[in-house]
Amino acid sequence: MRIGLVTKGSRGDIQPFIALAIGLKNNGHQVTIVTFKNFQKLVSDYNIEFCSLSMDIEKEAYTEDVLEVLRKGNMIKFAQLIGKNSEKYNEKIIFEIDKASDSFDFIIASGLAFPNILPITVKKNIKYGILNFSMPYSITKEFPAMGFGFQNVPFINKISYSIFTYIAVKLFIQKEANQTAKLLNLPSWETSELMTELLRKNSLIIHPMSNQLLKQPKDWPSNSFVTGFLEIPTTERNRNINEQIPEALKVWIEDGEKPIYIGFGSIPIPDTNLLKTIVDELLTQTNHRIVFCNGWTKQFIDTNHKKIFVVENINHEWLFPKCKMTIIHGGIGTIGSSLKAGTPMVIVSIVADQPFNGKLIEENKTGVHIPFKKLTFEKLLKGITKVDSTEFKQNAKSIGEKMYLENGVNESLIIIENYLNKN
Repeated sequence: MRIGLVTKGSRGDIQPFIALAIGLKNNGHQVTIVTFKNFQKLVSDYNIEFCSLSMDIEKEAYTEDVLEVLRKGNMIKFAQLIGKNSEKYNEKIIFEIDKASDSFDFIIASGLAFPNILPITVKKNIKYGILNFSMPYSITKEFPAMGFGFQNVPFINKISYSIFTYIAVKLFIQKEANQTAKLLNLPSWETSELMTELLRKNSLIIHPMSNQLLKQPKDWPSNSFVTGFLEIPTTERNRNINEQIPEALKVWIEDGEKPIYIGFGSIPIPDTNLLKTIVDELLTQTNHRIVFCNGWTKQFIDTNHKKIFVVENINHEWLFPKCKMTIIHGGIGTIGSSLKAGTPMVIVSIVADQPFNGKLIEENKTGVHIPFKKLTFEKLLKGITKVDSTEFKQNAKSIGEKMYLENGVNESLIIIENYLNKN
C-alpha cells in the first residue's frame, strides 16, 4: 500500500514518523514522509522517500516576537503567532500536500497537519489516521483534558474534552481546514462537523507514548490506542553516519562522574542570557558535569570550562543511560528516551504540551517540573537535588525496565494494518 506520512513541526514531530516509516517499509509498504524542507537530510539519511514543504520552520520559529511570547509561556498566543508567521507559505504548502497525496492510498498525519489533510482526504476519498504526540483528546472519564487538571471528577472530565476540542477547533483547526477547502474548491467546514470528525468518527488515532506514562483508558473509543514510543531501530542509527558519536565525547564521558544532560532540541530557548547564567552558576558552584546540546539554538554557552561538553545534536538513546539526569523542555519523545534510559529528569517546560507532560512526570515521581518563565538557579538546583535522590532514580529505573518490554512501532503496525483491513 502507498502510505503518506504528513507532519508539520519541529524535529520531535519528525523522528517518530521516521521510525514508523522504517517499520512500514519493512512490512512491504511504499512510504513517503511529507514535511518541511529543513528535514530532508534527516529523512533521506534513512532512505525514506521525502516530499518537501516550502516553509523553513526553523527560521519562522526563531523570530524575536515568537521568543517574546515564549518568555511568557502563553500557548494560545504562541500558536496564533506561529500561524501568522506561516501564513505566507500556507497556500503553497496546501497545494504541495494536495499534489503529494495523489499517490497515497492512506494518510497518517500529525495533529498539526490534520486541518490540511482533512479536506484533501474528503476530496480524494482517502482514509486517514492521526499520530497524536501530545495531550490526548479522545473522551474519557478517567482523567481531564489538558488545562483542566485543577479537578478530577469523572463526568466533568468527559465534558472537558468537548470544551478542549471546541477551543482547538475555533482557534486553529477550523481556520486551517477552511483555508485548505477554499483553495481546493471544497465546501467549508462548520464547527460541529469538525467536532464530530475529531470526537465521534471512527478514524484511527495513535498515541505513540508509553503506557507507563499514559495508561490507555478503559472507556476510550475503539479507534484510539496507546502504543509505546516510536523509536528508530538501533541498527538503523548505527548505520547512519550523521548519528555517529564524537570520539571526544566518548573520552570526556569516561573521564569523570556521570554528567547532567541539558538540551531543548528544536524548541526556541526563550532567554539564552538567563540559561547561560544558570549554567555558569552550576559549573562554578557545584561539582556537576554537563553535556549541553545546542539543538537549533545558536551557540551561546562557554565551551572552555572543563566540566562542560557542548554538542550540536546527539543520539539520546546512546547518551542518556550515561547521564545521572536530564534537564529538558518536556517534549514527549525526549521524555521517553530519558525514561527508557532509567534516567530521572527536570522538565523546564516552555509551551504546548510540555507543562502537561511535566505534570505526568511529577505524578510518577521520575522528575520535577519547572516552567521556564519561573526558572531560577535556586529552583533548578533544588530540582536537581530532588531528582538525584534514591527514590527518583529507582522510579525511573523501574519504569525504564518496563518500557523495554514495549515496542511502539510493532504495535502501531499491527493497529494500522488491522484498521486498513477492516476499512
